[in-house]
Amino acid sequence: MKLKMLCCAALCSIAFTGCAKSNPTFFVDPTWTEKPASVTVAFTEPNVENKDDLEDDLKDFANDFSSWFQAELKKDLEAVTKNSVPFEVRKANVEEFTVVSDSIKTDKFNMLKPNNMEGDGYYLVFSNVNFSRREDAYDNAAYNAYVAQNGYGAPVNPGTNSMATAGATITENALWVNADYAFYSAKSGEKVAFGHWAVRSKFTYAMTTSDWEKCVMALTKKTLARTPVLRK
Repeated sequence: MKLKMLCCAALCSIAFTGCAKSNPTFFVDPTWTEKPASVTVAFTEPNVENKDDLEDDLKDFANDFSSWFQAELKKDLEAVTKNSVPFEVRKANVEEFTVVSDSIKTDKFNMLKPNNMEGDGYYLVFSNVNFSRREDAYDNAAYNAYVAQNGYGAPVNPGTNSMATAGATITENALWVNADYAFYSAKSGEKVAFGHWAVRSKFTYAMTTSDWEKCVMALTKKTLARTPVLRK
């Protein structure tokens, strides 16, 4: 019970960190050079903030989103590695892990490490997987630069940059996925890579199934990038 409470607290902490970060942070141990013979992938229950979106885009998995995520993750892992590494992908309970902490510069991370690792392969653990549909507002640099040069009230002539007519703020709709991850060597038990990703799929009018698929594929590519998993 105590471990369960600790894991839940850590996951809440990770959730806060993950949502707060706008830039991804990651680390790959430079001494990790061997291509894994196999990778066991575990993930804790993914969270979807806007449940109605599942009814619209993934109706068959509205009540079992983790099954869709598991299948999609396995498909993308195999596609990105071109089936050069065997992957086992499964959903896991927090009781199967221990909370470990690390940092990259000033950024601190709480991650999950499997209590039991077998064989000579590697383990990849995804935690705090969170999907959210958001409307984000950004400063329009082209418009603001024009105003700074010509003053408010001046007719905007976009020239070669049509974004100058879009106003001071640009609003974008997107499906976001935030996730924390860590790689471990089953043989040594050491953590060889870890980090956080926040990726999105932008849409103009309405979200579709492809936005969910794009998010998982982007998460997969970023997690495997710069690791020996992609070595030939």
